[in-house]
Amino acid sequence: MYYLIIHLYQERYWNDVLLALAAEGITDALVLDATHIERALALEVPLFAGFWANMDRKSRFVKLILAPTADRAVVSRIVGTLKEEGVDLTDPAVGRLLLLPAEEL
Repeated sequence: MYYLIIHLYQERYWNDVLLALAAEGITDALVLDATHIERALALEVPLFAGFWANMDRKSRFVKLILAPTADRAVVSRIVGTLKEEGVDLTDPAVGRLLLLPAEEL
């Protein structure tokens, strides 16, 4: 068993990611709206208010997708499908993809 985690930072790829997951049968994923830590610090901790200057360069769009999967090959197919659509999750400006070993209790 594995636990797939996707951080998506580009809204234009949102539909592509959803379709790639659904095409591989991943329909029990959780999708969360998220915030970059720089934005949270700038808003919540006055000491870090200077980060606001950098916030204009970063999109406010952040999605966190969490999904269990039994097969590592499913993730490889998702990555392949996304690359075909021009979505490169190895580009830190686009997002991140993490796959963790997991044990269901």
